[in-house]
Amino acid sequence: MIVKVCGVRTPEVAEAALDAGADWIGLMLVPDSSRWVDDDAAMAVVRTVRDRADLIGVFVEPSAAVCDEAASRYRFAAVQVHGNFKRSLITECSVPVIPVFNIGDRAAASTLEWPPDTLVMLDGMPDAGALPGGTGHRVPLNWAADVARHREILLAGGLGPDDVAEAITTVRPAGVDASSRLERRPGDKDPELVRRYVTAARAAAAQLCGAPQ
Repeated sequence: MIVKVCGVRTPEVAEAALDAGADWIGLMLVPDSSRWVDDDAAMAVVRTVRDRADLIGVFVEPSAAVCDEAASRYRFAAVQVHGNFKRSLITECSVPVIPVFNIGDRAAASTLEWPPDTLVMLDGMPDAGALPGGTGHRVPLNWAADVARHREILLAGGLGPDDVAEAITTVRPAGVDASSRLERRPGDKDPELVRRYVTAARAAAAQLCGAPQ
């Protein structure tokens, strides 16, 4: 089970996520986002994470060249892409691409043309006029479970310490991702909420697998 903390901007928050057992740390490289990291901040997180977890770059409608340049500089294991990106990006990048799909109804969850052999992320629908990216809105768990029965997914959208266990148990995703509900205000993560979320996700995943906690 992959446990991802997205929108990490400081070494303190990265350390909290790592200490609790996070697998992936997401860096937002979209300047219009409140969770954007400039080069200095990104490198500080990279130095903290080192080889303790995978770093994931988060973009909105990037080119393959932009993804590849950032992946090389920040040692990204993969890139996560939002918005109306070209499907060819999935094969053009030098690192794996995780496409994000915003699910607005159950029929869409069943009929979307999913890219083959690719880990995808499911997120809720954004507010009107909002920047493409993490929405903070939940995907109904039964819709997400419909998709997860047929392919590997990362589940995002409004997850936090109090409900990530239910999401894991119901959907059985390949992983979970959280950001907005780990914050005191947009872009300002609370290390304690980060720890609680990662700990709850790890415990739920262990219970699901029948492993000792």
